Amino acid sequence: MFYYDDKDLIFTTSWKSLSIYSKFDETLKRLWRNKEDEGLFRYNYKEENVIVLPGKYGFLAVLNINRGTKRRKPNIFTSVLEPFNDNLFNFTKVNEGEYLFKFSNTSSNSSNIDDILAINTSPLGYFHSLILPKINSKLPQVINEYSLNIAVQLLLLSASPAIRVGFNSLCAFASVNHLHLHLYYLQYKMYLEDCDIEHFSGPCHKIIDYPSKGFVFVLKCGDLLSNFVKTVFIMINYLQQKNIPHNIFITRALAKDLNNDDLNNSRNCVRVFIWARTSSGDKAMDKFSPATCELFGHLVFKDKSEFSEVTEYSVTKILTDVTESSFLLIENDIKNLYLNL
Repeated sequence: MFYYDDKDLIFTTSWKSLSIYSKFDETLKRLWRNKEDEGLFRYNYKEENVIVLPGKYGFLAVLNINRGTKRRKPNIFTSVLEPFNDNLFNFTKVNEGEYLFKFSNTSSNSSNIDDILAINTSPLGYFHSLILPKINSKLPQVINEYSLNIAVQLLLLSASPAIRVGFNSLCAFASVNHLHLHLYYLQYKMYLEDCDIEHFSGPCHKIIDYPSKGFVFVLKCGDLLSNFVKTVFIMINYLQQKNIPHNIFITRALAKDLNNDDLNNSRNCVRVFIWARTSSGDKAMDKFSPATCELFGHLVFKDKSEFSEVTEYSVTKILTDVTESSFLLIENDIKNLYLNL
């Protein structure tokens, strides 16, 4: 069991401090490597080829052929709100040796003891793990306030600016209908960490001048996490109730309005990005699939020819096609949701 409390949450990190680990970082990485040594992964992750695409957005393209050829075949879903089906694969059926640890915040009044961090046996990045909230409750892949809260907490337990958390809804490239989020370390500065965002309505901002059209919320040091989560969940709940596929990405970022001596390297807040998007439909396993990491700018390719031909222009077109129509469809509704906040 990994115990922590609110005092362990770290709000300020720096890209100059990648060698500094928190207790959470040390524990996760040590146990993850142990699972590698035990042969519990479908393949051992390594960066086969990585390029930063020339252009404005600095898209990061990573070739990972193994994820296309050795990954468990994903299920196909037709609704964001599809009920949990115990007959399909779910995370209660995995080898418990894949669990890294159970975790609990001792500052909360929760007596829950089945929040689990497990390895992803088909990793897309270094230390790729799965956050499995209340695993034995067999919740469908519909995020709730509780799971969003613990996801942000785990991110803040890290001393690294490279830690990332992502969520794919059903019909937005989720492979399993059992509540889970992805956590991994991406050791590259990304455009969306410090790009300009535009105030939209209440605490909601818009991503501007970027092909993935969506919304962003900013958590700053001193903000009450529970209130922040409630605010973000207003939009997520809207998307769920409207049966709109969506992706969420959580990353450390830079709040430029705070006093900062090193704007290039410091990360002093958290940004939560939310994209409404077109349905992923039948998932092609051998090509660039625009799920949460890809909408953020981390492009995972499973096919060498696709990887060799990618350009910023081709990526921009895909990300715009996936998000723009859905963004425009809900833009006014989202504005009204937050007018009085």
